[in-house]
Amino acid sequence: MPHSLFKYIAAIEHHQQSGNTGTTIHCYSTVDCSYSDDNIDVIRKQTDYDFTDGVTIRYIIEYDDVTIDDNVCPKCWIHYHVITDPVEVITLSKKSFYNRCQQQFWLKMMKAGR
Repeated sequence: MPHSLFKYIAAIEHHQQSGNTGTTIHCYSTVDCSYSDDNIDVIRKQTDYDFTDGVTIRYIIEYDDVTIDDNVCPKCWIHYHVITDPVEVITLSKKSFYNRCQQQFWLKMMKAGR
């Protein structure tokens, strides 16, 4: 039976919000790939999440380190990509968002549709 990438993204989001790896995330490692571009610091972090079922998901977030109005959902690049799928049952092998608001909306809609 196919699994949805939603399941893994929701687990990663839960981990980022609570700091709890729960029972589905076995371990994770983060690499800071930040850089400067035309005197603007660009924050770029890449985290590989290894799940207990053998799946590995790569999470990458990139955004400019600038002051932003609190009423605006800041633009950033969020990308999830299936690196390892031992039984090849995950539908949708990658998913990208252009800000956290879009990601939160997608998670909410996917949860409602379950």
